[in-house]
Amino acid sequence: MSNIDAGNQVSEHDLSLIEEEERAEKRRRWLLLLLLLLLALLACVLLLFIRYLRQPEPLPEMIPLPVDVNYPPHYLFSIYGVDKPVGVAYSLRNDRIYVAETGGKRLVKIFDRDGNPLGSFAPPRTMPGERSPVYLAVDGAGRVFVTDRLQHAIFVYDENGTFLDTILGPDLTLSEYVLKHVNNLRPDATFAYNQFEHVVYYKSPGEPERTLPTPEPAMWAPLGIRFDRTGRLLFTDVRQERNAVYLISADAFSPSSWRNFDPPVISFGSTGQGDGQFLFPNSAVADSQGRIYVTDGNNGRISVWDEKGQFLFHFGGGSGEGALSLPRGAAIDERDRLYVVDAVGQNVKVYDVSGPEPDFLFAFGDWGMGDGQFNYPNDIALDRYGRLYIADRENNRIQVWSY
Repeated sequence: MSNIDAGNQVSEHDLSLIEEEERAEKRRRWLLLLLLLLLALLACVLLLFIRYLRQPEPLPEMIPLPVDVNYPPHYLFSIYGVDKPVGVAYSLRNDRIYVAETGGKRLVKIFDRDGNPLGSFAPPRTMPGERSPVYLAVDGAGRVFVTDRLQHAIFVYDENGTFLDTILGPDLTLSEYVLKHVNNLRPDATFAYNQFEHVVYYKSPGEPERTLPTPEPAMWAPLGIRFDRTGRLLFTDVRQERNAVYLISADAFSPSSWRNFDPPVISFGSTGQGDGQFLFPNSAVADSQGRIYVTDGNNGRISVWDEKGQFLFHFGGGSGEGALSLPRGAAIDERDRLYVVDAVGQNVKVYDVSGPEPDFLFAFGDWGMGDGQFNYPNDIALDRYGRLYIADRENNRIQVWSY
């Protein structure tokens, strides 16, 4: 072999080595770039995790979805240890779930959002046969308002279930009634009322317990109860003479007003099947525009009113996928999606009410005893994490769903 051929072979070999080193260098650069991208992604995940620990938020709030994306929630788990639950409420203040039972001892039970029991309570000086809690609502201060079908009253408790007062009528509280009959009633005095005993009990610390005659019964029968976004109280009245909805401003529930309870009250509706009439209204909720949606139970429809109590229209009657059979509890979320529990339809129907006319979106649930199935559901509450809590009465549980 000549020297020239040998030189050419060496040159080709060197060229091959150079190309191999270049390819190796490119691989190292790509690997470095990939490592940097993975580190950046890990940093983002770590930052999101730290943010979640400091201020937990549901995923839909952390990653906003387009407003026109709507899909049904999925079943998570059930909370047991409740007897014929008919009412459920959620507290923004402490992430607690409150459940009203109509079976067993007829208690209001407290759970954390994972279903762990935290306690229970009932109206003072009442036996199970003398009380029947139905619907509940929690205000911004964490106070729990409970309507009672047998006592014809709204009982008010603190977040731990300690009794605070009783609303005996739209313009009368128990503390106000006692104060009118007792001179120098101390702020720390305790009192209780059971309409079946026909006396009012009150006691100041260090003094013997005393009694008063019961007040004249108020001509009302409160049932559904909710607070709107402004703190205004909405509740339904199912007395036979006049089915109606009442609105009481948030100012009525300041600590100074309980013993001088005379709030301005807006009421609307009457008993019947026509426009602006109700047959056993269950729940009243308000949207972001102040419009009020009332589940008109025995009329099988939703009745819609403006914020001043003027009738607008109704929907959900008739037939079709958005039609209702026996609407009971209702809730509305931040996107103005209205959730209505259909006790006979055995599901929850969801409507978009953000526009001038309601738009049926979807329904979820079916009859049965398995996971995600209902047997006479009655009420619903929403939390701030995208979870839904549904009172599944005949299955003796609260079902938890989530987006």
